[in-house]
Amino acid sequence: MADRNTTGEDLTFRLATQSDYDAVMSISEGVYEGRDYLPAFYRSFVDDPDVIVFLALVGSQVVGLRASKITENGTAFIVKAARVAPDWRGQGIDGRLSLHQDEWMRQNRPTVKYKRSTAFSLATGVVESMNKKMRYIFGMPFIEYQCGPGLWWRQDPAQLAQLEPTGLPDVVPLQDADDDFCTAVQKWLPAGACGGYDGKPVILVDWDPYTLSPTNLKRLQANNTIYTLNHEGESSLSLSNTYLSPTVRILCVQIYSKDFPTVLKHLLRHLKDTSHTYRSDVLCVGVFVPQCELDDTIHDLCKQTLQMEQVHPPKAQALVYESEM
Repeated sequence: MADRNTTGEDLTFRLATQSDYDAVMSISEGVYEGRDYLPAFYRSFVDDPDVIVFLALVGSQVVGLRASKITENGTAFIVKAARVAPDWRGQGIDGRLSLHQDEWMRQNRPTVKYKRSTAFSLATGVVESMNKKMRYIFGMPFIEYQCGPGLWWRQDPAQLAQLEPTGLPDVVPLQDADDDFCTAVQKWLPAGACGGYDGKPVILVDWDPYTLSPTNLKRLQANNTIYTLNHEGESSLSLSNTYLSPTVRILCVQIYSKDFPTVLKHLLRHLKDTSHTYRSDVLCVGVFVPQCELDDTIHDLCKQTLQMEQVHPPKAQALVYESEM
């Protein structure tokens, strides 16, 4: 049975296929000012049995999309992407897609007990909508800068070593994380990170909320570079991934540590890795840290020392929401 949007048009819903790629890209044109992640991930979303991608259609025209990933051993899902065609925005289509998705989850994934989503604090309309529909859990500072390949450290990434703090060991690839490691890292998470449905600690990984657990860290290693640093009995954690958007290469870095020197040590390693591999790409670097007091310091590092171009003003945050099914 067809649903209706606010203008009375009949809406139908179906699962997306690979052949819908062009139609989906057409409704996503211009999203995130050319830094949209969906072109890089759409095909893998459709192929992943744990990612459910629904389309909304008026007749045969694709007018909306919702993609969600089943997580936490089948007990939760996270909203990975939501799109509405420009000419159809403001007509309730995403809300209808959300209701259809939730009902499908209840019928086809009965073990799912709650859903999680994120919003950018500067997207005020989205935040207002989320505050009405879901429960706010916590926020993390999000710092984003862009640079071309001509900067001094892009041309010779080894020069980043001169910025490294003294007295700290190198960051090293994470091997087998256990419960003790997760407990050690948990103390660096934002306030409220354990305030979700199940009371377990939650981390952000490229805007997606996951429970901090050995199982999830092992799964995340498939698509992320993960480092740790152990010093004076304290453990820290960082994760990054990189992909091409329509206009720039995106590098997304999350760092969970106690202070700026350890944050800096982690960040420089991820910048060095990416610059070595992608020397000629324009790079957009997004950094998530749990401590609000580090926001200004990291902005100064990116703008003054690394000489990158600021994308968003200070005090921007990634906001995490949750609701029960």
